[in-house]
Amino acid sequence: MEDLILHVFLLAVFIAILVRSAAFAISAIVKFSKITGVGELAAGFLIVAISTSAPEISVAVFSTQSDNVGITLGDLFGSNVLNIALVSAVLLLISPIRKVEKKSLRRMLPLLLVSSAIPAVLLITQEGGKFVGIALLAIFGLFLYYTIKTHKGDRVESKEPGSAIKSLLLFFVGIAFVIISAKIIVDSASSIAAYTGIKQSVIGATIVAFGTSLPELTVDIIAVRKKHLDLALGDIIGSCIANITLVLGVVLVLSDIAVNFGILSSLIGFSIVAPLALFVLLRTAKIRLWHSLILFGIFVAFLLVLYEIQIHIGGITIF
Repeated sequence: MEDLILHVFLLAVFIAILVRSAAFAISAIVKFSKITGVGELAAGFLIVAISTSAPEISVAVFSTQSDNVGITLGDLFGSNVLNIALVSAVLLLISPIRKVEKKSLRRMLPLLLVSSAIPAVLLITQEGGKFVGIALLAIFGLFLYYTIKTHKGDRVESKEPGSAIKSLLLFFVGIAFVIISAKIIVDSASSIAAYTGIKQSVIGATIVAFGTSLPELTVDIIAVRKKHLDLALGDIIGSCIANITLVLGVVLVLSDIAVNFGILSSLIGFSIVAPLALFVLLRTAKIRLWHSLILFGIFVAFLLVLYEIQIHIGGITIF
């Protein structure tokens, strides 16, 4: 009982730290954007997305070292579904901004299609090895080039004087606290769930992906609340691209075995459908309540299918 009380206490404390750290990080990156003239969408695509993908990258490196790449495969595909079907659903629901700028959409929509196309190709080809990993890393390089090229020339009026380097460093400090807090929250939640008797297979199938998506969820909610919708959407889409190219590419290059993507067909299927759904919903540039409901529906279906898979296989072998 004392352990349970301790984990509940840690959960409450680090949720508070998580929220404060996210608010701190968003303030720092917005200031950086205004000082340098880099648009919020570009900052979301590059700086915020790669930073909030740090948990997935950590899981990837650890899993390859321990010869358990199944952990990171389930994590990164699951994280993409969570980012689109849960995080973006929450953002579209609470956003005070109900319309996305056409210029921003022209940059977001192609990347959503790429986020859907890459897992589709992987599912068709079935196997992935070092060559596929190198190709994915090359695609990530193209993503960086595309982002820099399409945002080149965008200038944002500087409303706040100050040091860009200092603002960027403060952002990374905030993100570090976000990631550390998210890790402790996930560990505490896992212990609480295990203590209360919830099936271990269900815990493993949901908490890993949710935990690594927690930085995106927290940071982006704070961003939207402060009316930085472009920054939040840029983070979600950029994180999906980073997961499916950078993280998966690292896994395939470092792993000594070829990966059979066919065994993850259900999970990959949702990572194909979710970005396509967001693509269709955002095309009108207007944000409606039913948009969030559709995305939430995809997330619920994802959980139900995942639960059924876990019941049938009798374990957490794909995670």
